[in-house]
Amino acid sequence: MPKKAEGHGSATIIDKLFKGLEVVIAIFLGVMIFFTFLNVVLRQFGLGFAWSEEVTRICFIYLVYLGSIIAARENRHLMIDTLLTKLPPLGQKILYFILQGIIIWMMGVLASGAIQNAWKNRNDFWVATHFPVFMVHFAGFLLGASIIVISLVNLYAVFFKKESVLERFGVQSDDEEASADGDLGEGAGLQ
Repeated sequence: MPKKAEGHGSATIIDKLFKGLEVVIAIFLGVMIFFTFLNVVLRQFGLGFAWSEEVTRICFIYLVYLGSIIAARENRHLMIDTLLTKLPPLGQKILYFILQGIIIWMMGVLASGAIQNAWKNRNDFWVATHFPVFMVHFAGFLLGASIIVISLVNLYAVFFKKESVLERFGVQSDDEEASADGDLGEGAGLQ
């Protein structure tokens, strides 16, 4: 996991913003579980709420999009680091730059497509809840724009603040792994 910025100012505000985002995700998850369980129980009695299925879908969509933003910030997304750990530091930076460029491009495509869909569906509403359809597509725009900003911050940290690419991902290089394995081997003989 990347090092958290200590101190005051914008880093603290951003940390609080992401903590708030985690609370919102937890609320969405709780609402999903509650309404799904309620519908399962009520169906046993021939009852149910039509709108509760839409609420659970909306909560799920936002849960996935907002969770993806948090995963991107904490570098917890799917990553295969085999090649990255084998490269020298300059090669790691070049590969990291290429990967972040691809991420920025893909999130730009996502954000652009989501905003176009939101505009096309600006007058549409979900049937039971009357939730605006454009708000579902807007979540895709929010995801794309947020990850673009996160990728730019990652590039800034690596190229201007001179952070190690491997530290950014919480990955040990092969040399660090070998020394950690050596330490474990010596300690195991003493016990």
